Amino acid sequence: MANLEQTWSTGQIQAGKAFSYWKEVICANLLQMQIDSCNQSNFFGEITKYPLGPLKANFISVTEQRVRRTRPFSSGAQDSVFHLIHTRRGVQNIRHYGRELTVEPGSSLLIDCLSSFEFHCPQGSQVLVLEIERDWIRSWLPAPEDAAGQIINGSVGWGATLSSALGNLNPHSMAALELPHSVIAEQIAVLLSLAVAPSGRSLTTHKRALLRRVSEALRERCHEASLDPASLASSLGLSRRYIHMLFASAGTTFTQELYKYRLQRAQRLLCDKRYDGVSIAEVAWNCGFSEPSHFTRRFREQFGTPPTGYRRRVADRLDS
Repeated sequence: MANLEQTWSTGQIQAGKAFSYWKEVICANLLQMQIDSCNQSNFFGEITKYPLGPLKANFISVTEQRVRRTRPFSSGAQDSVFHLIHTRRGVQNIRHYGRELTVEPGSSLLIDCLSSFEFHCPQGSQVLVLEIERDWIRSWLPAPEDAAGQIINGSVGWGATLSSALGNLNPHSMAALELPHSVIAEQIAVLLSLAVAPSGRSLTTHKRALLRRVSEALRERCHEASLDPASLASSLGLSRRYIHMLFASAGTTFTQELYKYRLQRAQRLLCDKRYDGVSIAEVAWNCGFSEPSHFTRRFREQFGTPPTGYRRRVADRLDS
């Protein structure tokens, strides 16, 4: 479960001081920038920050503003990062790496914070900003600078998959994450690398054979509540990063496959009369779910009915 790091909002600030407060908050807790607004007297801004393993997730809602950063401000840790910006509401006009960009809702953009940039959100915006350490992202993108300043279309290809994954992150879902934060961060990195990579990647015969081997091992161990990519990779003599890339090349993720196998296992148990006396909570634990409520929600999403209803429907069919 992700713990709330902090929330700042101008909604609690005295009238006339909101904009100054906002500038101080952003420069102290996100990045040193110059910020201006045409409507400072009615300005509103809110930022909620969560830790996400090696990343930091910032959920930002703000009225009209113009943000400018000149290079360099400093060479501190705050600057040696990339920001992956996922736009959710409002259009952002951005200048970065000498390019003039318009980022629509659903699309994303990687920003190199060691370079200058300028943002203008004429109607205000709602965005997710992921702070990504430069050294960490280089283990997934050897040259992240090459990917910066390019719009990642959230409606096609891997850009759509990345957009869907980022769209699932919000303050409510962050509080309910069951997988280790590092696993979520790694899968975002994999999807980002695929979204910015040249098209045409495909699985070779060798990779398909490896994927079958990894999938079979995952299916056999899906009931382990603490199973993660690192332990699975270690048992197979592979690297954690390679496990992620293997699933991603097949158009899926470790998490998607893990829950697929857990739910298939649950379905089998609920159809087996030998388990009629086993409670739904025990079925959940037998399938790797640490929280019965999480299991029920996932099961309903997959099969269109909660586990109790599914078991009852199966029993009625067998008795008829």
